[in-house]
Amino acid sequence: MSVIVTVKFAVSGETMQKVAVDNAEVMATIIDDGRRHGALHHQFVQDPDGSAVVVDEWPDAESFHRFFDTQQDIREVMSRAGVTEPPEVRVYPVLDTPDRF
Repeated sequence: MSVIVTVKFAVSGETMQKVAVDNAEVMATIIDDGRRHGALHHQFVQDPDGSAVVVDEWPDAESFHRFFDTQQDIREVMSRAGVTEPPEVRVYPVLDTPDRF
């Protein structure tokens, strides 16, 4: 089964949205690299505390970490957004239940 990965950044959702839009070409490169590494789904959301959070689906945690731990463009975008500390990464195995769609 796949995993859901959340990556919470110490920056506001509004800031992340602006930086992502302003750097659309770099974001497209990151997307392409993520797909090559196996990413199934990707989106940004805003945490109730206002922080930017990535919510991804990956085939497994290892695929995500091979991508995220080596992807230099992500670090550049995070720097442009003002992120100065490591993000909080959580991995959730997807459960195979009959109500899943």
